[in-house]
Amino acid sequence: MKELKDIIFRIFSALFFIFIFFAPFSALALKLPSSKNSVSESFSLFTFLVNLIKGKPFFQNLPLTILLASLVLLLAGAVFLILSIFLKKISRKICLSVIYILISIYIAGSISCMVEFANTARWFFKLPLLVYICALTAVAFHVGITAFVINSYRRRSTRMNDVIRQTQKSRNSKKKLFISIRTKVLLTILSAIIVILSAFTFFILRDYHSMITESVSNTGRAQAEQAAAVYDSADGMNEKIAKFFDEQRESNKYSNTPYERIDIIITNDSNPYYIETVDSSTKLPDYEVFAYTTGNPSKVDEDEKSISSDKALEYVKRYQNGSYRKEPVYDKVKKTCLYIHPVTFSRKAGQRIKGFSIVRYRTEILMKAYFQTQVFVFTLSAVFLYIVIIITVLLSDFIATPLIYLRANVHESTNQLSSILSGGGKIGYESLDFNDDIKSNDEIGELSVEIKDLVSLIRGVIPYLSNSTLKYADREAASKLSVNKELCFLFTDIRGFTSMCEGRPAKDVVSLLNHYLDLESEIIIKNHGDIDKFVGDEVMAFFAGPRKEYNACKAAMEIRAAMREAQNASLKEGTDYVSMGIGINSGKVIFGSVGSKNRMDFTSIGDTVNLAARLEGVNKAYGSKAIISEAVFEKLNGAFICRELDYITVKGKTEPVRIYEILQKKDDASVKIYEIRDHFEKGLNAYRRQNWDKAEEAFKQCVDLYNDMPSVIFLDRIRHFRKSPPEKNWDGVFNIKIK
Repeated sequence: MKELKDIIFRIFSALFFIFIFFAPFSALALKLPSSKNSVSESFSLFTFLVNLIKGKPFFQNLPLTILLASLVLLLAGAVFLILSIFLKKISRKICLSVIYILISIYIAGSISCMVEFANTARWFFKLPLLVYICALTAVAFHVGITAFVINSYRRRSTRMNDVIRQTQKSRNSKKKLFISIRTKVLLTILSAIIVILSAFTFFILRDYHSMITESVSNTGRAQAEQAAAVYDSADGMNEKIAKFFDEQRESNKYSNTPYERIDIIITNDSNPYYIETVDSSTKLPDYEVFAYTTGNPSKVDEDEKSISSDKALEYVKRYQNGSYRKEPVYDKVKKTCLYIHPVTFSRKAGQRIKGFSIVRYRTEILMKAYFQTQVFVFTLSAVFLYIVIIITVLLSDFIATPLIYLRANVHESTNQLSSILSGGGKIGYESLDFNDDIKSNDEIGELSVEIKDLVSLIRGVIPYLSNSTLKYADREAASKLSVNKELCFLFTDIRGFTSMCEGRPAKDVVSLLNHYLDLESEIIIKNHGDIDKFVGDEVMAFFAGPRKEYNACKAAMEIRAAMREAQNASLKEGTDYVSMGIGINSGKVIFGSVGSKNRMDFTSIGDTVNLAARLEGVNKAYGSKAIISEAVFEKLNGAFICRELDYITVKGKTEPVRIYEILQKKDDASVKIYEIRDHFEKGLNAYRRQNWDKAEEAFKQCVDLYNDMPSVIFLDRIRHFRKSPPEKNWDGVFNIKIK
């Protein structure tokens, strides 16, 4: 599908190049002065090249001629693109480069023609529609390819794609408006450039407009004054005045800013009027004699052949106050400007007004140089702005990309830390990481290194904090946080660890202890538990949620299985091995922040915790591995095979509790497990009825068949009670003295 799109794009580009080569390309300048309906001579690149080969170029501008002649490459480019479809060695990148270069040359030629030939606004309206269609399509092509190349450059990095997706997700999760730093940099630089460019354009054009207006006004005013002076010096003699007008008519043909015509309009009124005495109350005559003109009188509009009394008075006032020197009289309807000077005869009484000399310019001719400057400045500004946008986009990427990477790296580390704080992450050195991939040697690179150092420090601290402490450490008023919770507690203790460590180096002791504690911790966390604390070789953990008892017992069974594997491995290696005691209890506790203002911890306190710790120690009295309370047993709903072990009071408590030993998970239980449970419970029932013979028989079966240590304990008790029977009101409660 991708290859098909590429082929279609190449074919379309080739056809477009052929089309624009033969389509109208631009037009020559309008000949001024000209009528409103005059048409500029348009040409295509094909006709331009044909005339150039014939030695009849349209213009003499050599650089522009070379530029347009080079556009014959459009045809060569079209052939190249067609051939590239069949030649697999020509890559898509090469084709795209060829298209981009040819489009750039075409646009440069179009702009150069516009700057060279656009001498009036009418020039743009006289251009064929196809010129605009081709030019705009070429510009769209150029912009599209530029955008494609920039996006391709961005997407070359897989890392950038991941960052973009991550940023997009972050934006979607926030309801507030999100503006990326790349956009901010882009808008800031572009805004500054646009303001500077606009100010530069405005002041340049304003000053140039003032200069052109002043220059042309001086010329027009001088011509009007000269015509009036000639009429005055000739004292109205026709031959001298006519000769002057012939000379003006001839010289106007070679002027850069030719006037439309010079007129002298006079009056036959014999009443003398002098400029010095004219005021607002003066009633001047109508000036209706169209005496002299450089133009064709038959083509002059009738309203331009006379001057009314009111207009004449206005012109005299302009002369008196000197405003005629500053600006001409504009005719917005006919788009002309008039430089007017009174025609007088010098007399002793003053300057007698005979009429007026009028130099008439078409506005578009007068401002031709300014208009061409406008076109040049606006075109140059547009090209400059386009280039600046491209450079700014790349610059914003250069500035923003390290920051975006840094933000993504920090975001990733923050998510890891948040997962740890929420209780969902694994606590350990490898739980938190910071990807320092910023390669720039600047403040951003230094900041990335500092953040990495900070994360490394946090990574080193995390293993020494409990998950509960991490989870609630960011809460407000943590020191006041204390709530009642339903939790299930699991205590473990390594049997014989102290004696086993005697004589060993401290390094070996710590390594061995960490091995067993790490093994237990992984199992507890995997079963949704949380390590509250380590006390030597003892572990205190808790479980929350509706399946807390099940998860705690499952963790206990997995810890026992892991310890059996460790024991077997130790036996094979001939090294010391250890056993494990486990106690589990469930109930209400007070959960909160405990400690001093400088060192605090989140932990649980209450009878539930104390009993769980005692049950772990009770294993020593029975030779058992994992003891649970009745509260835990009732919540298991038969998921585990358990046997009631005894009815006891633990040290520090007077109220007896019923305890059970977890034998195996129900799904994994063998016939042996069921037999141990049944024989033991049969013996326990007989024991509580003080039927020592039946109890002894049942317990002896467990010992003979399975070497069951709790049964050995009860056999010892039976021997004791045979010699010293219990009291008559004995309820079967056994008082445990050990912790």
